[in-house]
Amino acid sequence: MKSFKSAFVFFLIFATLLPLGAENFEDKRVIESRITFQKTSHQNPWLVGEPFSRKLNLIYIGKGLFFGVTLPKQNPVFAEFESFDYSVPKLGIKSYDEETGFLLLEAKEIPKLPAPVVLDSKSSNKLCPTGKSRYVFLPFSKTPIKVFLLDKKTSEESDFFFKNQLLCGVTISEFLIPTEYVETFYRTGGKPFPHPGLVFDINLTPSEREYYSKTITNPLLVTEVIPGVGPAYNLFPGDLVTEVNATSLSKVDDWDRTDKVYDLILRKPNGVLRELGETVQLKLHRNFQNQSVSYDLRAYDSNDFLIPEEAKKRKPLFLIVGGFFFTELTNAYLKEFGSEYRVKSEKKLVYLSDYYQKKVHPVREKIVILSRVFPLEGNLGYQEFQDLVLEKVNGTRITSLGQLKSLLQSEDTTYYAFELSGGKIAFFTRREILDLQQELQLTYKLGRSYNLED
Repeated sequence: MKSFKSAFVFFLIFATLLPLGAENFEDKRVIESRITFQKTSHQNPWLVGEPFSRKLNLIYIGKGLFFGVTLPKQNPVFAEFESFDYSVPKLGIKSYDEETGFLLLEAKEIPKLPAPVVLDSKSSNKLCPTGKSRYVFLPFSKTPIKVFLLDKKTSEESDFFFKNQLLCGVTISEFLIPTEYVETFYRTGGKPFPHPGLVFDINLTPSEREYYSKTITNPLLVTEVIPGVGPAYNLFPGDLVTEVNATSLSKVDDWDRTDKVYDLILRKPNGVLRELGETVQLKLHRNFQNQSVSYDLRAYDSNDFLIPEEAKKRKPLFLIVGGFFFTELTNAYLKEFGSEYRVKSEKKLVYLSDYYQKKVHPVREKIVILSRVFPLEGNLGYQEFQDLVLEKVNGTRITSLGQLKSLLQSEDTTYYAFELSGGKIAFFTRREILDLQQELQLTYKLGRSYNLED
């Protein structure tokens, strides 16, 4: 009897110490986890930022893959189940869409996994509650997603909505993202969703109709073409689109007209989502003439902008020469001045961001800036230089960090004259630059003095 009591007490203690939910992990449909992100700084890109984590709900979709929706525009590193102890392997990042926050996580060395959730958009469309639908932009996203509007607002954290055992979609705030997006993301191996490539206006005033055309019924007015995403140089603001993928816009009534145009661009005639690379055909009216334009759908990416919104792949580019910290101007750089960045940051840079951000270039051109100068013995006269546009080096106009680096490595150059905005000039010999680079490493112990695209 005594041994029985001891065993029973041991069992209670052991059960108490078990991580919550670990014993029935295989029976779970929605699994709680935490995802860890790595912070990056555009104003101090050589530093390794402190990681931070957020709660993340996951579903198992088979083949060792878990799906969830997390923060967009971040740098996810790994995820781990909250209900498990430290002996459980971390989940690796298989695919991550910066626009929507859609995420595929890969599990390795986990002996037993839950039963996979069946992704069946056809069944969910028939059996799940729908209601009003609308194209919306998720937080920090530029890509339109067609969602169902919920009657009640849910948590800002993503969760999953089921009807019996059928996945109806992902809930975020008052939106239900239908299963077809999850299914498409999984089927394509985590590829992002296409962007229409243009911004348009469908509600023309009578005076606008009078100005653009008197004879065209229900035209679509192009107000912006996204460089690197849409048909730049083939489609222009002011063009009137009259037909999308062989469907005349005169047949599209005013009710939910914007959503119907998105459907024509982003979906096939049977309603199925188009994928990246599929062709869109437009007929338009320009300068009183009819023309045709075709282009392939691409994901939203600001890398072709003169001033990108973010550094490509969340790794800010930089080059430190003679203690001068050069980087390419991005909106993310300016926003690190805080919520009042328009007041606290350099006014010229804000002006450039406002008026030239999406300027289209035949070549991928960027604005290189001198962010600040590391205090060193050899550059004492320049340490107040901050947030200046680098215009020329030795008379050559600078259009990217890569070009700057190549110019500085030229063997036949014995001096460097840096011409900056505001009429400021910095002058160094090659020997002075080499000495400053050595002093920089000895003083600040930087891991590397540059991060450039290959």
